[in-house]
Amino acid sequence: MKEWRKNSVMKNRWPAAYKIIDELEQAGFEAFVVGGAVRDFVRNAPVNDVDITTNATPNEVKEIFMHTIDVGIEHGTVLVVLDEPIEVTTYRSESTYTDFRRPDGVTFVRTLKEDLQRRDFTINAMALTKEDELVDYFGGRQAIEEEIIQAVGNPELRFSEDALRMLRAVRFSAQLNFSLEQNTLHAIQSLHALISHVSIERVKVELEKMWLSDCPFKGMQLFVDSGLSSNFPGSWKMGLQSWNDFASFNVKANGWAFFALQQKEEVVHQLLNHFKCSNDEKRHVKNVVQAVHCLVKGAWTADELFHYSEEVLSVAYHYGKSILSNEIPDSLEEFLLRKRAIPIASKKDIVINGNDLMQWANQKRGPWIKEVLDILSHMIVNGEITNDRQEIKGWFSHEYLH
Repeated sequence: MKEWRKNSVMKNRWPAAYKIIDELEQAGFEAFVVGGAVRDFVRNAPVNDVDITTNATPNEVKEIFMHTIDVGIEHGTVLVVLDEPIEVTTYRSESTYTDFRRPDGVTFVRTLKEDLQRRDFTINAMALTKEDELVDYFGGRQAIEEEIIQAVGNPELRFSEDALRMLRAVRFSAQLNFSLEQNTLHAIQSLHALISHVSIERVKVELEKMWLSDCPFKGMQLFVDSGLSSNFPGSWKMGLQSWNDFASFNVKANGWAFFALQQKEEVVHQLLNHFKCSNDEKRHVKNVVQAVHCLVKGAWTADELFHYSEEVLSVAYHYGKSILSNEIPDSLEEFLLRKRAIPIASKKDIVINGNDLMQWANQKRGPWIKEVLDILSHMIVNGEITNDRQEIKGWFSHEYLH
């Protein structure tokens, strides 16, 4: 099950992980790098987080290393802090999953194979020694070479253990541009209703990762074809093809904005609440959707260019062309140039403030100040007055007050 891999450089590549494995081995235990780090190493892709598994119990790990943190000790996980913190988890097997989300119990085991066989997909069920020897009991490397997502062992059992794995399969397909293995897909289609047992927060994270991936349309197509989408509110199938033109611009809230544009306007707020979107995300979605609707008439006015940020305008321009299929005569660059030519970027750039207005009008502070500043910003943006203190004072004295 082990094979030599050229350029064995874990000591240089992941020095903290190498040192932890080395110290565990010196203490008489086994230890391996597992999970996504191994998958990405085999794919020659960048590795973010490195996790370690061992046959040492959490207490045995804590006796070996001076600085540890109990981050999930009831599930066998201890954070070992050397030059960087790394999770070290004891080999384990899991009992039944009566809620389709969490194991009813965790049992520590002493063999690596027992630990790996409980994992979700073959590409995530490999291990790596500190000499970069690959341990692959379930054909993970072959799945990578064939570009497929395949459940470890019986897919129905894997998905019954943790229903989120069905959505993770779809998300990995989008992230890696892999296909779903036939039996794995059929198991999802058969068990898709179990996803309703998963918290909406966990679902939201997977959807956002899918939207941030290189192949979001592939993910959305699988999301619909697998039946998973039917367990969530909103129109998913109707606007499916439009996801072919979707781009996240590396902002997860843009996925929710694109989704919102495919829904009836009156249900968008309710949908965003259902998926536990934050207030910041809701504001971003609202701005993008409004900017797209403003573009329906063919162009943004100076006031609209002033109101929306360049980020929102760029996203709205792309989505407007994609979803609304309207002919927009001007390029995005032309719109942005017009925005940058506006004398002020916000009301804060106006050369006078509320104190000036109160002094000139000899009035107390009140809602009237916002009204004046709104009028002034509109006039400055549209070239009806310059952002000059004396000119503004003259207008205020002769036009507004009288």
